[in-house]
Amino acid sequence: MSDTGNNFANVMAMHREAVLLKEGGQPVILLPAFRFMAGDQPHVMDLLLVPFAHSGYITRLFFERVIQSKGANWKEHRVVERNWWAPSWNNVPASMPWTKMLSAHLRAVA
Repeated sequence: MSDTGNNFANVMAMHREAVLLKEGGQPVILLPAFRFMAGDQPHVMDLLLVPFAHSGYITRLFFERVIQSKGANWKEHRVVERNWWAPSWNNVPASMPWTKMLSAHLRAVA
């Protein structure tokens, strides 16, 4: 199985609703209704993991909406024909397994 296939299988084991999409010929992972904590507050929203360089960052995690008082310098982006929000959070390597990459990006709103 390819690296993409292995990585996606591991994401699916974590979140069964995950969907593998493409942006510019590269894989992106849609995580519908993903549950996570931001500070002491539980959140449920769609997330989009981009495991390659995007908009000046090594990798990106996009959120369906801004999480007030968490993360810094939120900016809106258009990816896979949808508007997303992302805080300024860099240096999450593309070489990481996607599940670890997701966790590393979620630290931006912890």
